Amino acid sequence: MELDKHGNLYLTGDGVHVFNRSGKKIYHISIPEKWTSNVTFGGENNDILFITASKSVYTFPTKVRGIK
Repeated sequence: MELDKHGNLYLTGDGVHVFNRSGKKIYHISIPEKWTSNVTFGGENNDILFITASKSVYTFPTKVRGIK
């Protein structure tokens, strides 16, 4: 799991589910594999989401930054 600078929570499983501070699901990132196992922000500006799945690693550029 991971947090962004706005306090949104990113959880893996069936893709990546994003929940706001109130616990409301606000976004879902679909991944073309059965499951995802981990998610973290990285990159030079900490604004790229790295997602590990059953057979691959995916990168997902975002408009927000992760917390450090």
